[in-house]
Amino acid sequence: MGNISLDDTIVAISTAIGQAGIGIVRMSGRDSLRIADRIFMSKDGNKPSVFKTYTTHYGYIADENKETIDEVILTVMRAPKSYTKEDIVEINCHSGIVPLKKILDLTVRLGARIAQPGEFTKRAFLNGRIDLSQAEAVLDIVAAKTDLSLKVAFRQLEGEFGKRVKALKEELLSIYAHLEALIDFPEEDIEILRDKEIMERLEKISMEIKSLLDSTETGKVLRDGIKTVICGSPNVGKSSLLNALLKEERAIVTPIPGTTRDTIEEALNIKGIPVNIIDTAGIAKPKDYIESCGVERSQKAIIEADLVLFVIDGSRELIKEDLKIIENIKEKTIIIVKNKIDLEQKTSEKELKTLLPEKAIVKTCAITSEGIGDLEDTISSLIWKGRLNQSLDEVILSNARHISLIKEVYKEIKEATLSIKKCLPLEIIAVSLRSAADYLSKITGDKISEALLDRIFSEFCIGK
Repeated sequence: MGNISLDDTIVAISTAIGQAGIGIVRMSGRDSLRIADRIFMSKDGNKPSVFKTYTTHYGYIADENKETIDEVILTVMRAPKSYTKEDIVEINCHSGIVPLKKILDLTVRLGARIAQPGEFTKRAFLNGRIDLSQAEAVLDIVAAKTDLSLKVAFRQLEGEFGKRVKALKEELLSIYAHLEALIDFPEEDIEILRDKEIMERLEKISMEIKSLLDSTETGKVLRDGIKTVICGSPNVGKSSLLNALLKEERAIVTPIPGTTRDTIEEALNIKGIPVNIIDTAGIAKPKDYIESCGVERSQKAIIEADLVLFVIDGSRELIKEDLKIIENIKEKTIIIVKNKIDLEQKTSEKELKTLLPEKAIVKTCAITSEGIGDLEDTISSLIWKGRLNQSLDEVILSNARHISLIKEVYKEIKEATLSIKKCLPLEIIAVSLRSAADYLSKITGDKISEALLDRIFSEFCIGK
């Protein structure tokens, strides 16, 4: 992507390929309207180049031989008030590979170039409509797994994070400029910022940076989700629990122990938490090679899990397989699911609390979904641990690149503070402040390499 030219007019299919109601071909660039004039036939005979911005028009797309390709709605968005700050034309046609590809090929023959991944959003950044943190928020919105994930990503798209970063950078540069003036013109009559005043300003910046870093655990949950494993000995109701949480018959359930022989993975939304949930084979001494493979996969999934739902059969006492599992999972984050509460209970909760102290116990009947709401509440409470007391209207860091850079900023400010306490030369303090400001510039894209830009935008789909 490093060799792209902003003088080109780019085009891409911006909707998923397949049978649907609408498919969109999007063009952006100075020749968008010229190309549209040659292919669009409106009912009133007018050309797109005379259409007002933000208007839509009914008509047909026809090729060079005036052969009609499809019936469409064409939208014009003129520069600079468009997504890319360039002239944009969007052609809404019938979805399906044939009409979409024919229209795409036609625009290319007339001078457009197929867009590279993320190139529309990259142009929005390069043309100054959004900063880099906002551009990355576009990808987060597309990838959002829950309503809370979407809300956090949209706040970043609105520019709240970028505004805070720029304000922090300006404050750092203000202190840095003053120190540089003292270094370069020691004899001039420059009002001196006292160490105490600099320390107070740096402490204020440090506290704000710390508040951003404190939000990263919440951000990671919303962005990446929680890997949750359902485990237990055979025939305790693990697959029934998965079905109850999914509210559909996803896993085969039979009274025969060992029905599930492999891991089953699904995604669901539990009170705004994206949960990647895995149902595992019952952990017991395997009877054959296939069961052995299933048990190995179950054990691997448990090791990698963020949360373990340990299912036991409440209608029987704990068996040796249960005790072995407890020994293997006791250091993990666990919720004990005491299943089959519709039957006479024989499991000792006192024993459970002794074996797994301070672990939550939730009682369920997975077949009837009794207690599933309580389980969802417990998962939410355990994962958030009060973190959602902070308002989701505040900036929450979820992007790994941003988190890494903010950590570097925090480290440089601490270095500057330590240098002041040690009465080190102003030059050393200034270097730390300059570095901190440079790291902040990388977040918004004010100072970033073309190679990194290419890597960031390569994660986008072609038409975005």
